[in-house]
Amino acid sequence: MPVTSQAAIQQGDCIQLMREMPAECIDLAFADPPFNIGYQYDKYHDEQTDDDYLDWSRSWMEEVHRLLTPTGSFWLAIGDEYAADLKVIADRQIGFTTRSWVVWYYTFGVNCKRKFSRSHVHLFHFVKDPDQFTFNADDPNIRIPSARALVYGDKRANPKGRLPDDTWILRPQDFQSDQYGFDTVDDTWYFSRVAGTFKERQGFHGCQMPEQLLGRIIRVSSQPGDVVFDPFTGSGTTLAVAKKLGRKWRGCELSEDYVRYAGGRLAPIREGDRLNGPTDAIGSAPTTANGRRLKRTKEQPLLPMFDPSDFTPQRLQDQPLAPETDIRQLQQQLLGEAFLQAGEGRSVDDLITNPQLQDAFHKACGERGLLGTPNVWNQELLRLRKSGELPPPTRETTPALPATPLDQVQFAAEIAWQLTNEKLGTASSGIMSIEEILSHGESSAFFDRTASRYAPGFTSVDYRCAALDFHEQRPAWTADAKTYDYVFATRDFEKSRKLTPRATAALAGVPGVYLLTGARRTPLFIGQALDLGARLQQHLTAPATKRKVTGFAVIFQSALPSGEYRAPLMVDFVRRHKPRWNLTDKA
Repeated sequence: MPVTSQAAIQQGDCIQLMREMPAECIDLAFADPPFNIGYQYDKYHDEQTDDDYLDWSRSWMEEVHRLLTPTGSFWLAIGDEYAADLKVIADRQIGFTTRSWVVWYYTFGVNCKRKFSRSHVHLFHFVKDPDQFTFNADDPNIRIPSARALVYGDKRANPKGRLPDDTWILRPQDFQSDQYGFDTVDDTWYFSRVAGTFKERQGFHGCQMPEQLLGRIIRVSSQPGDVVFDPFTGSGTTLAVAKKLGRKWRGCELSEDYVRYAGGRLAPIREGDRLNGPTDAIGSAPTTANGRRLKRTKEQPLLPMFDPSDFTPQRLQDQPLAPETDIRQLQQQLLGEAFLQAGEGRSVDDLITNPQLQDAFHKACGERGLLGTPNVWNQELLRLRKSGELPPPTRETTPALPATPLDQVQFAAEIAWQLTNEKLGTASSGIMSIEEILSHGESSAFFDRTASRYAPGFTSVDYRCAALDFHEQRPAWTADAKTYDYVFATRDFEKSRKLTPRATAALAGVPGVYLLTGARRTPLFIGQALDLGARLQQHLTAPATKRKVTGFAVIFQSALPSGEYRAPLMVDFVRRHKPRWNLTDKA
């Protein structure tokens, strides 16, 4: 079957299927073949003699070479046992040229008893024409600021930065702020393997690549609209990432079940969807440096506190730092200075809830030549706040919303929080915290848009402050719900009614807890309100709910005499009914 713009996964032997494809029809091929280490796949036992395995590898790589366009690239993932053999075959027998030999270093490797535990895979970047091939070197996701710009403040530095260096590495989570750590920008790449407990994991396949790793390869070696091909589709990660990044895609897969499961994974994906997995693998790795035997005392903080009096603009230009300066520590110090400048003494919560303050912070980071992106800077700022390495705010924080506006907007903040996770969530387990959402440009924008569709007429700051207030109050509500479970268990909603203007008017001024239902009485949302009539009218007219909500039910008074128990009652009802829009996971 010729490869066209029509995306598909073909079932069958990849060599036979590739032989049916026309020459020069693929722009980028990525292959993660069986490593011949005895693994039992669905339809294939990965155990051949050395000669048979190398002959088979030569056959399918020859077909990849034939299928590639003259400027195409081929990336191969392979283990230690045959890495050198396959490189020789590709270079000297088939006609590829090696551009890079990358090492993918991962955590969650298989533990070994009689040798060092394996924690890496080789990634070969082959090209068909050594002079003409796609390599998006100016992509900001690939380039990094140079030491000339970062350390010495040299104005002659290329503003686009430079390509990464080679590295020697140790486990990054053990040395996150030590000079022996390493960064994900080097050609030894650190991405966590997709372990069985990860949200990203597709349970039907035992060997799954992380989406962020494929994202780097597809971004650098292809253009939007190019055809990306995977002869060993497996769980479908290559094709999923290609689809998200606006590439055409095709694959081959021997197993009928894997074809069906991977197709199901690909069906709901849309171009522009966020890649699963953390973009900063080092930042997301749990550090072991603060274990029980290595606890730091208050007298020995991880890094010195930032002193506002030390801040002077253009400090790097005025006083270049010595070459031996630790870059990671310098990064953190400059980030703290950028925060002090942009926040003018405000708290971190003020900054992440205010888009204007965030813009000022990101501008200040950029002026200092900081490595990374606005998302990374936000996340690092939150980490420094959590570890106590930022000075306390010197200005009063943004006042909490008055009770009545909070009642009008907080339900929308909860819905937006839940739906943002549903759409963009990438954590390996649990749910993204509101701080994680607001620290990322894409997720914070989605959160703001979603909240405005459920409660129009408020600002981004209103929605974000309401979400933070919900985050702070929810543990107490949950504790009270458990305390009074014996009382709440006897309460439930009245019979469901149709949501109409007349029904909402009848509840004007009445406080209580309510349930929204959709088609076939599906539970959509449980909330509390000081004025049920006004709240239900909001749902009746809001863009996101006026067509989805068909009915409602209420309980007019709290389970206990005091009205303050409406919120714990709501939490208890959410636990029982599990409506779609409520934040049901631990946050």
